[in-house]
Amino acid sequence: MRRKNILLLAIPVFCCLIIRPVGAKANVGAPGQITDTVITPEVLKSFEGYYKMDESYIHITATTSGLVLEQMWDNQKIPFSPKTGLEFLNDDGNFPLKFTKGADGTITQVLAFDRDLWIKTKDYKPLVIKEVQLKASELKALEGKYTMQTDHGDEAFILIRATDKGLILKQGWDNQESPFVATSDVDFYCKERQFPLKFTKDKDGNATQVLAFKRDLWKKVKE
Repeated sequence: MRRKNILLLAIPVFCCLIIRPVGAKANVGAPGQITDTVITPEVLKSFEGYYKMDESYIHITATTSGLVLEQMWDNQKIPFSPKTGLEFLNDDGNFPLKFTKGADGTITQVLAFDRDLWIKTKDYKPLVIKEVQLKASELKALEGKYTMQTDHGDEAFILIRATDKGLILKQGWDNQESPFVATSDVDFYCKERQFPLKFTKDKDGNATQVLAFKRDLWKKVKE
């Protein structure tokens, strides 16, 4: 849950150029010294494609002025402008993208938020979720408050409650709620955000912790 949902829906502006397209400009150079470098449309096109992290995908397309990132789980889009030849930044300045090239010069991956690594792929396949129906008692055993230490040393928490259809996860830092369906007795999935949860149970069948995004481990608070 370190990836908080900050992507805002934005519509890229396309410009019709009569003679030839003018590439995007990136500000590069030593600190205090700004140099304008033109990134041509052909170079911007090289960033296009699908990128995968865990079971989630993003899609990147080029415009005449930069890039647009689309989250495939909710179709939200956000434009980016070039900062350097391989680095881009959103309009608010709080969402950096840093691309990496392979030995052959092609784009292979992108690092978002200086933390989330997305690998470029040609094998985009929409995820198919096979739901299972759990007993009310099984869902009830997963309810509770779960905590985790953040990167800054603070304690964050989430609240999980059972519903007729699955679980609802509420983020303590912004009160955002996400619905989850069961794919097994310990595995759950949020279709809207492509967000997996995997619970660990004790010998009595009660949850002790939950793993989010296959990496963020949240410990259940004992009542």
